[in-house]
Amino acid sequence: MKVIVADDTGFCFGVQRALQMIDSKIESQEKIYTLGDVVHNKSVINSLERKGVKSIQDDIPHDAKNSVLVIRAHGVPKEQLEQMKKSFKTVVDATCPIVMNLFKTAEQMNEQGYKIIVFGKRDHPEMVALIGYVKSAVVTVEPVPLGVKSCILSQTTMSSEEFHDFVKKSVEISHFKELRIINTICDVTAERELQARRIAKESDLVIVLGGKNSSNTCKLVKIAAETTRTVHIEDPSEVDKIDLRDIKTVGIITGTSTPQEDVKTLTEKILNRREKE
Repeated sequence: MKVIVADDTGFCFGVQRALQMIDSKIESQEKIYTLGDVVHNKSVINSLERKGVKSIQDDIPHDAKNSVLVIRAHGVPKEQLEQMKKSFKTVVDATCPIVMNLFKTAEQMNEQGYKIIVFGKRDHPEMVALIGYVKSAVVTVEPVPLGVKSCILSQTTMSSEEFHDFVKKSVEISHFKELRIINTICDVTAERELQARRIAKESDLVIVLGGKNSSNTCKLVKIAAETTRTVHIEDPSEVDKIDLRDIKTVGIITGTSTPQEDVKTLTEKILNRREKE
């Protein structure tokens, strides 16, 4: 059995940056909270919990004035961020710079009079945060009629192919005078799309390792499944339940919140099973 591991696996820059920020606070021995899950990966969250980092939602803990709050990589609405700064001793904003660029771009274009339309999932944390910056923004995955002066952006983790299709169909059903299209999809997630397509063509089975609640991971599952048998797992141990009989080539790809250690463990488990069988 041959194992093909994608060239780009493990954490992306934004996730790595957020976790480094948390680690620096852990070293200072301060009490640390995160607003929601800092990233969409169970093993990462469990690891942080073992280090004493607790995730909260909107509730303010009793010891907030003596504690550190880390803002998740997906960001939070601007008003909520300001409120948290008043409640906690220290607030560390770990919003991914690429995500923050989306927020700022939407805000600037809105100030210039553009109707803001974002290709994204309205309930995704990143989109919840964006609406906090531009309350009038239309967030949708379905093509919509454009205004006289519109600007189309995208959630950073969406499919590049689907974004272009969304733009094309929205233009077809619209009458407008001015349109700005700004592709705000993260380059890393776009590159992993390409790798998923390539590896799927070369594999009898593709294993996608990453959180079931991760938008960019679920996107890779969908892409690979269009070409070959694909299985989505959150933990390397789940590979023990996958039937690998008659599989000659296994491809491994990951979401951007997946630890590199999990990739190594998964690869070793597959190779060990090959030797036993």
